[in-house]
Amino acid sequence: MMKKYFCAFLCFLSLAIILSGCFRPGPLQTTNTPTAAALPTSVGRLRINEIQGAQHRSPYDGKSISGVEGIVTAITGSGFYLQDSLPDTDEGTSEALFVSASAFGNISVGDFIRIETAKVREYNPAGLGENPLTRTELFQVSYSVLSSGNPLPEPVVLGEAGRRIPNFTIENDVNGYAGRTGEFDPARDGLDFYESLEGMRVQVNDALAVSSTSSYKEVVVVADLGKDASVLSPRSVLVLRQEDANPERIILDDAFINMPAVQVGARFTQPIIGIMDYSYGNFKLQPTQKLRFEQGNNPPEAVAYEPLENELAFATYNVANFDPMVSPERLGALAEQIVFTLNSPDILALQEIQDDDGELDSAQTSASGNINRLIQKVKQFGGPEYKALAIDPLRNADGGVPGGNIRIVLLYREDRGLSLAAAPAGDASTPNQVLKKDGKPALSLNPGRVSPQAYAFRDSRKPLSAQFIFKGKDIFVIACHLNSKGEDGPLFGDQQPPPLISERQRLEQAREINAFVKKIMAVDPFAYVVVLGDLNDFQWSSPVMKLEEGALANLITLLPEHDRYTYNHEGNAQVLDHILVSLAFLKQLSHFDVVHINSEALPDARLSDHDPVYAVFKFE
Repeated sequence: MMKKYFCAFLCFLSLAIILSGCFRPGPLQTTNTPTAAALPTSVGRLRINEIQGAQHRSPYDGKSISGVEGIVTAITGSGFYLQDSLPDTDEGTSEALFVSASAFGNISVGDFIRIETAKVREYNPAGLGENPLTRTELFQVSYSVLSSGNPLPEPVVLGEAGRRIPNFTIENDVNGYAGRTGEFDPARDGLDFYESLEGMRVQVNDALAVSSTSSYKEVVVVADLGKDASVLSPRSVLVLRQEDANPERIILDDAFINMPAVQVGARFTQPIIGIMDYSYGNFKLQPTQKLRFEQGNNPPEAVAYEPLENELAFATYNVANFDPMVSPERLGALAEQIVFTLNSPDILALQEIQDDDGELDSAQTSASGNINRLIQKVKQFGGPEYKALAIDPLRNADGGVPGGNIRIVLLYREDRGLSLAAAPAGDASTPNQVLKKDGKPALSLNPGRVSPQAYAFRDSRKPLSAQFIFKGKDIFVIACHLNSKGEDGPLFGDQQPPPLISERQRLEQAREINAFVKKIMAVDPFAYVVVLGDLNDFQWSSPVMKLEEGALANLITLLPEHDRYTYNHEGNAQVLDHILVSLAFLKQLSHFDVVHINSEALPDARLSDHDPVYAVFKFE
């Protein structure tokens, strides 16, 4: 008798376990949500959210699966996106994935299909050994079309009317590789938030463009007109901060549409609906419908300050591989900006002036022709007659595009009383020295390079130093272009925090420049010193802080936080171009500004991707 009741109990328990494993509550039915009758499902089937899991790598990675069902939501040349019509209640698990297939017959959007057999893999779109996250996908697929013309799953609204987007932290639970840890916090971490939506249909309401359409046909937006954005400037750019890389940024890409020319500040008049994808180190929203928007219209800025007779104006400007022989129109555009936008500064540091035959990799390294053409064009626009200081680099020794031999050029004007201190000009290899003459600091070479033989400046631009005299006072200028951030890991990459590989060299470069400045100040603690240029790093970074250390002050900190940007990278407005001065010279500051003319503009409407920086100092 006991045996009979025990067997009955086991049967009941087994049935309960089976039913509990099969039943998954779905959302409330709407007219746009397929019903169970329209979309027959197999009892006990494997679900997409189980394949995805609440993590960055699928628990089924490398395994064969079968019986997965879903609706085709979008089709590419290499496969299609498949989304479950009956999602679970766990926001941490995505309900969609990509099905990789080179040939998939007559599949259409809206088809309800069953995957008969497939394998799961984590695909790295950047290739083996690269640092991006992987994309969960099926491959080696066989399938059956169960029905067609089905309504698509409702998109998940991102922002105020749906799932709140983290607006401060990209990832703070991982110190290593996100894909190899069980840490997953989509409510707080942007990296995990977007992973939980991988492959799904999503919707952004009241989108505001915080970048212009890039040359890669991407534009960055924030939801709800930036209501939850951290530091949104009056010019509608999102400013990067030390502890806030703005995970609320949403990159729109052009997999399914022709991306229009969108300008910073554009307001989208209809919701943006598309697929949440991942490529090239970023989560990206791939719109599946035409974008409708009211265009942004930020007028380019110009210097509004007129220096007095006893004031001296400085500016720095990265002019992006300037070669007027290849692009003659850039010659006139730059000259016009120097005269009318920058008001013909007394000392202008230009970065990325190429040699006279541009990217042709010849023995030519001189840029005298390009420089002279620019000087003459400035005069044609009514500007002063500038003189130039430059040192030709050794062939392909300073980084940049091969053959271009980019260099730093200092333009200066003498019509307002500025003069160059007497000293011989240096060459590419001889380091400048700080001398003591009549109790005052003096440069051995004018101009001369700072530590050109130092390992820190291998395959990178060497700083150009010069000594000027104005109103009887010496001014020491060091123009810089430090090595780029190109080697650094992506913000939304697998390795967290992102590796700052390029920072090591910049840190050593900053150390060399700081030591040179301190040699000047050891002779005269009240010397007027200006270090300016494209430092390729942020004001809080270790290299820039090392450059300041015990000698200099960074003028960018004097601006309101919302105006601290000279460059826009993937919707993060940031400072790469700086003017730093000695504390004695800081007391003489009359005016300082970043002149926003490029960082907000469309690629075809700008001369460079950097904004110039401008400062004026008084001499009493």
